[in-house]
Amino acid sequence: MASSETGWAEKRKKGFVRYLLVDGVFFMGGPFAVMMQVLGYFFLADADQKFSDYFVSSRTWVTFFAHAALFGGIMGCVKWWRNEKAFAGENKTTN
Repeated sequence: MASSETGWAEKRKKGFVRYLLVDGVFFMGGPFAVMMQVLGYFFLADADQKFSDYFVSSRTWVTFFAHAALFGGIMGCVKWWRNEKAFAGENKTTN
């Protein structure tokens, strides 16, 4: 389990949706989306497009939020599931 047992119990009380948005989309999806946008400038930008033009285009922002939401949502679900499984296993052995 990535979190301590008490830390996971606190996050678990706050709920799945909050965990998914904060730990998944914000903390994991956000940095991933930033990296994808920087890499996207080097590999996907039009040949005559300047750095500033790339980052103000609507396509860039749509892909940014899509990367953050999709990657963060999926990884948040995976982490929740793994932590739940580990938490249940720890409680099973202690009881």
